[in-house]
Amino acid sequence: MKTLNPSSPLATLVGSLLFGLFFVQSVGADDKAAKAKADAKVVHHLTLSGAYSERPGTSLDLTSLVMGGGLSSKSYFKLVDHVEALAKDDEVDCVLLDLSQPFMLGKVNTRDFATRLAKLNAAGKRTIAWVGSVDTANLGVASACSEIFMSSDGMVDIPSATMSHTFYKDLFNLLGVNVTAVRSGDFKGAVEPFTRAEMSAHLRRHYEAMLRSMNDAAVAQIAAGRKLPAARVRELQQQRLMRPVEAKAAKLIDRLVEPGHMREAVAAALRAKVEWREPKKKPPKSFGFTDLLKLLAGGGGAADKKNTKPTVVVYHLHGQIMDGHKPSAGSLIDGPTVKALDELRADPQVKGVVLRINSPGGSATASENIRVAIERLVVAKPVVFSMGEVAASGGYLVACAKAPIFADADTITGSIGVFGMALSFDTLLRRVGVNLETIAIDEAARQFEIGKLWTDEELAKLQQHVDATYDLFLKRVSAARNLPVAKLKPLAGGRVWSGAQAKAHGLVDHLGGLGESLEHLRKEAKLANNDNVEIKHLPKASAGLDLSSLLGGDEDEIFQGELKRQLTKIRALGIDTGPLEFLLRHAHQKPSGPKTMNSWMLQPMNFKVR
Repeated sequence: MKTLNPSSPLATLVGSLLFGLFFVQSVGADDKAAKAKADAKVVHHLTLSGAYSERPGTSLDLTSLVMGGGLSSKSYFKLVDHVEALAKDDEVDCVLLDLSQPFMLGKVNTRDFATRLAKLNAAGKRTIAWVGSVDTANLGVASACSEIFMSSDGMVDIPSATMSHTFYKDLFNLLGVNVTAVRSGDFKGAVEPFTRAEMSAHLRRHYEAMLRSMNDAAVAQIAAGRKLPAARVRELQQQRLMRPVEAKAAKLIDRLVEPGHMREAVAAALRAKVEWREPKKKPPKSFGFTDLLKLLAGGGGAADKKNTKPTVVVYHLHGQIMDGHKPSAGSLIDGPTVKALDELRADPQVKGVVLRINSPGGSATASENIRVAIERLVVAKPVVFSMGEVAASGGYLVACAKAPIFADADTITGSIGVFGMALSFDTLLRRVGVNLETIAIDEAARQFEIGKLWTDEELAKLQQHVDATYDLFLKRVSAARNLPVAKLKPLAGGRVWSGAQAKAHGLVDHLGGLGESLEHLRKEAKLANNDNVEIKHLPKASAGLDLSSLLGGDEDEIFQGELKRQLTKIRALGIDTGPLEFLLRHAHQKPSGPKTMNSWMLQPMNFKVR
């Protein structure tokens, strides 16, 4: 057999032909693969599950700790940042928003999230919502997508807005707790749960009007997304329960899909091969005893990187407003808040501040202290107020400065009123075997003791104090909103308004969420076209844990024994006793504490709108 010499011209020719053939085939294969990939649609599968919060706190699940788990927290702002990043991602053709799992955004952020989804549509992305069963809030989110697919075994339940309000007067009678209260404003509903066994008729009518306003906003959101008349959506709402086929016939749903075939349905709708993508998940972090010690000590947080970019700060005014000098989880303490606001004013890197308010109010003096610090900030740099779920009473007072106010249609605001309250535990103490005796050289010295009710003369003096604080509240609102006091009074008196009602009455300037507030601020700070701006959320969540809180410690004897047992029973029924315990603690004057009158600017904390 004759072989070719590798160095011969013939061998070179044959090798070149073979290589060329191989190269052509390889290139052809690569081209086909590239073409197939080009023909595929990239679908980003985003699933909402669990609760999303603006201020996710550090929570410790002891069971998870024992089982090797750790801390869990979901930030709403990380979620919306992810959505806005998708809008700018040229590789993504379609976003599948999976709403089949239980999730909670809150009423205000439900609407805000819908506006973020609209940016996906504006960027040319196809958006498909996948729902199993759906309620009013979920349908509001889904309606922001271009299409809604629903599992054929699901259910539609879209009730109108309702409100639950808890009253404790009968419980107080049972326990032996007496309440005396003074207030300015017949609509100051924060007092009624403690002084009445049921809601007054005039307050009920007022709340009904507020509910209608909030429900109108929810209906309008669904109607706009589904391209239906609002009156038609309202009719469907009164029908409430619908089977999937009925919802599709009513044009609330676009397509019904057999359970378990969601991805197949999406691929069929796109009429293309699909390349699926999901958000990158961080591996679960182990949490051990050393980590626990770091948290208890307040450590473990990452150090801030030095920022050189122009910065817009979103400062969260979150929780009940309280007097004090030490930060407390779930409360807005005036001392550290005033200090932080003054630091923002002095920081040249901060070009503007959005003050995000989520507060039902609280201490009148603490609210005024924070408001004054905000006034100083407003003079120094652009400021915009953004109201979240609730910005009422003291939470509204802090927004009384010369700066624009944004509120959501569902924001609970107003509640311009003041009250003072004292609780007498004398009967309760006697029932648990405690006899309290006070030695005093005159009756005035005994005014705030734990077992004494106020006399008519004392009530009259305290009423004067509350009225003076209320007059100051009216003056602050009048100056900030350019509303004469005479026109303001019918809007005040403790009346609570939805954001839409407040806009109509001139108590807020614009309807919109945090996104719209930030856009407005960027224009005011001349940063509208600057993509090099850092958005910073402050204050940061505490990295430490309160050991006494962790262990359920309580040094107040009054909350032991019978009262504690009764509150435990009530909580077991699913009734929130937090507002009750809050006011019990802060209305109660400790023997060792200062004997002063507390005046409160507090919105009714314990009603829940659904």
